[in-house]
Amino acid sequence: MSTSRMAVASRQAAILATICGLHFGAFVLAVAGLGPRLDWLQPASPPFIYVPVEGNAAAEPAAGSVPAVAVPDVRGPSLVLRDMRLAALVDACYPAASRRLSEEGRVVVRDDVDATGRASAWIVAGSSGFARLDAAVACVIRRLEFNPGRRDGAAVAASVTLPIVFRQR
Repeated sequence: MSTSRMAVASRQAAILATICGLHFGAFVLAVAGLGPRLDWLQPASPPFIYVPVEGNAAAEPAAGSVPAVAVPDVRGPSLVLRDMRLAALVDACYPAASRRLSEEGRVVVRDDVDATGRASAWIVAGSSGFARLDAAVACVIRRLEFNPGRRDGAAVAASVTLPIVFRQR
């Protein structure tokens, strides 16, 4: 074999070895969970509102009468803020370190709203995968204002599930 053919063959072997090494490295990163997170691309679920109903809504029917079912007027809590103010609030609570590291994600929070419309307690129901973003939810929830849940016109404590999306602009 001539010298030029051997040089071409060794260069092709080096290129092939480099490509195989890069693919193997990407595989190792993916298995270790160090690859890019794409779960924030999922569409945000609509808020789920839970209002506890106490007692029995239907009374015992009298003998020989048609049972009447009383349907209570129940409405869950709703946000007082508009979309633009909510986006500005989330942006204000976005951790600076997360911005520098390009951490983005969606945190799903189950929030208990008292009869005055303030958040009384909350838990992270769905993590973003970043501890800083999960902790920043507390800043957002403390600043939110709600219209309280209503049962038959009276304000009641209720729960609402909110997706909060942290995304760089």
